[in-house]
Amino acid sequence: MEFKLILKKLNNSLSKEETKIFDAWIAESELHRNYFERVKEGYLKSPESVDIDAGWSKLSSKLTKERKKRPYFKYAAAAAILLLMSFPFWLKETQQQVPAQQVVEKKIEVGTDKATLTLEDGTEIALEKGGSFSRNNVHSNGEQLVYKNDTDKLNTQLKYNTLTIPRGGQFYVVLADSTKVWLNSDSKLRYPVSFADNQPRKVELVYGEAYFEVSPSHLHNGTHFMVNTQGQQVDVLGTAFNIRAYKEDAVVSTALIHGRVAIHQSGNSEELSPGYQSVFDPLLGTVQISKADVNSIIAWKDGLFNFKDMPLNEILAAISRWYNAEIHIKNQEKAAIEFNGMFNRNQKLEKILSIIENTNEVKFTTEGNTIIVE
Repeated sequence: MEFKLILKKLNNSLSKEETKIFDAWIAESELHRNYFERVKEGYLKSPESVDIDAGWSKLSSKLTKERKKRPYFKYAAAAAILLLMSFPFWLKETQQQVPAQQVVEKKIEVGTDKATLTLEDGTEIALEKGGSFSRNNVHSNGEQLVYKNDTDKLNTQLKYNTLTIPRGGQFYVVLADSTKVWLNSDSKLRYPVSFADNQPRKVELVYGEAYFEVSPSHLHNGTHFMVNTQGQQVDVLGTAFNIRAYKEDAVVSTALIHGRVAIHQSGNSEELSPGYQSVFDPLLGTVQISKADVNSIIAWKDGLFNFKDMPLNEILAAISRWYNAEIHIKNQEKAAIEFNGMFNRNQKLEKILSIIENTNEVKFTTEGNTIIVE
């Protein structure tokens, strides 16, 4: 298919016959669709808005003033857009030039809503955008999971479900008592399908990170809500808090946003005040309480990365979970460098890495699904 038909499609000027040719071409393969999207993105970005001369001048002055070499991909990308728009091409020739390994190479994608629900009988249900699930008192639209209180329950043995969030995923669940839970990437929550009357409402954060907005105890005959996590129990009357207990973390961190909670561990008990965080070491059985930037801690729930005086290795750990990427740090001296920054979690990883690179403190190379720190 000739390139001019793609341009006519973008200008809404295809004839009926040309529309048939274009529709057949776009439906033929994923490669065609991806190429069209790249052309569309470049076409909609007006070339007049890209001042290449001014950009190159600015870049050159920086190169002459600084010893370290600045990235110049921004201007190369602008030139690439112009080249793409002016160069006629035949797709069949391009297909022959693309090595097979580039087509199947695993790419780093932005995380999305997805989880695996394990029912009480062991059945596993994949939950993801575009899908739906419904059974008894639970249903999902593929982006959230909602339980309704089972008014017909006989207060017998509790039945448990488990929600597992993979790397590169997140999910939102409303428990049977109306408690709301946001689960971050690489997390696992175990909870009753329905809570027993007049008994504590107990759930377990097996690992990972979760933000809880607990349904108040006065709506449930005064029963407390309790979260068990790696030897720690959070006793809640009705509040909002965040627990982080990833498998690779040496400690369990609990931050209180508002309300009141008591932290129980190793026979000891500590009460948290809003704006404070407890850090529990399961091996030593110790706990430390300190003032915390809770808005930064729970930013992930609102679709943000908020890195405040955070070492690079911790930043990359958070990024790798969300983008399901592997990290390889060649230069360990770089791992301890602290950075500050806030990023939208829904943007491409390349943008975040390039911003960090612009500090001239670190250099990244991406190979397939792996981020290499040099």
